[in-house]
Amino acid sequence: MIDILSLTLKELEEMLLSKGYEKYRAKQIFSFLYKQNIDNFNLMTALKKDMRKQLSEEFFIYSVKIRSVSIGNDGAKKYLFELLDGALIESVLIPMDNGKFTICVSTQVGCTMGCKFCATGRMGFKRNLTASEIVEQTRYILKDNGLKIANIVYMGMGEPLDNYDNTVKSMLIMMEEFGLGISKRRMTLSTCGILPSLKQLKKDLPYINLAFSLHSAISEKRSMIMPINEKYPLEDVLRVLKDFPIPRRRRITFEYVMIKGLNDTREDAKALINIMSNLKSKLNLIPLNKHDLIGTKFEPTSMNEIEKFAQRLRNKGIFVTIRKSKGSDINAACGMLATTKAS
Repeated sequence: MIDILSLTLKELEEMLLSKGYEKYRAKQIFSFLYKQNIDNFNLMTALKKDMRKQLSEEFFIYSVKIRSVSIGNDGAKKYLFELLDGALIESVLIPMDNGKFTICVSTQVGCTMGCKFCATGRMGFKRNLTASEIVEQTRYILKDNGLKIANIVYMGMGEPLDNYDNTVKSMLIMMEEFGLGISKRRMTLSTCGILPSLKQLKKDLPYINLAFSLHSAISEKRSMIMPINEKYPLEDVLRVLKDFPIPRRRRITFEYVMIKGLNDTREDAKALINIMSNLKSKLNLIPLNKHDLIGTKFEPTSMNEIEKFAQRLRNKGIFVTIRKSKGSDINAACGMLATTKAS
């Protein structure tokens, strides 16, 4: 059977036309699925009875199983989902200071990147998520919280560009007017710099909000904590980012986890200034979030030192924010998503 939530509107239109149905039926079905949250073809009463029967025989509507929901002291909600094969993933609903919400979605079960400071990277990799498994995280969380819209950040478990086709397809499905209707300006994709996919993204989804997991502007240090830097060196990634088409009045966000004694020195600040002065970018400084899977090798930089580091950059005209991670008390903050425990 065909997983209907993994189809873009165009794909569904073409499929229905090949079966002798009118093209506009695809928009009706998308509206039933995403606007009205109907999970049974027989309840799509605007469709003819024989069409509903055929849809039921040839398609299925994917749904995740909720294992648990954890609520943090700051209002963050972490969802533990079980997939059809029993694999587990986590997603997070983050309340923002402006009264809006952000949903952090996962793209893989685990991660192949192996970043030393990230719990997901330390839990290993099992498989990529399908487009529907990515979409369903958003669909479920919106419905569960009575929300019609939210900002979507691809910053959960996994490297989105390591699961390129399903990541891009899920974005197209969520952006569809007759689907969830989430505009491109509300979506942000975070990557550690998979060069071939990053180049393709420039063609497939130009002007998407982009966040780059940097964590050190000194290539040798970056290789120590992010093995991907050996395969796709920082200098090569920066060349691609320099001409990446980004939305007007937006900047590429550089994400930078602050690790005590490793990437928080004057030398590190100077290296950041050198690369950011030549890019339309802004810097997100993120205090390291401790997790059992990370162990005791890395410690967070103190807030006092982070403020000093930020000021050095601001003095040189760099746009800097210090992210106050939410959900740390429920292991839902940046770098903490993992569905296995330390052995």
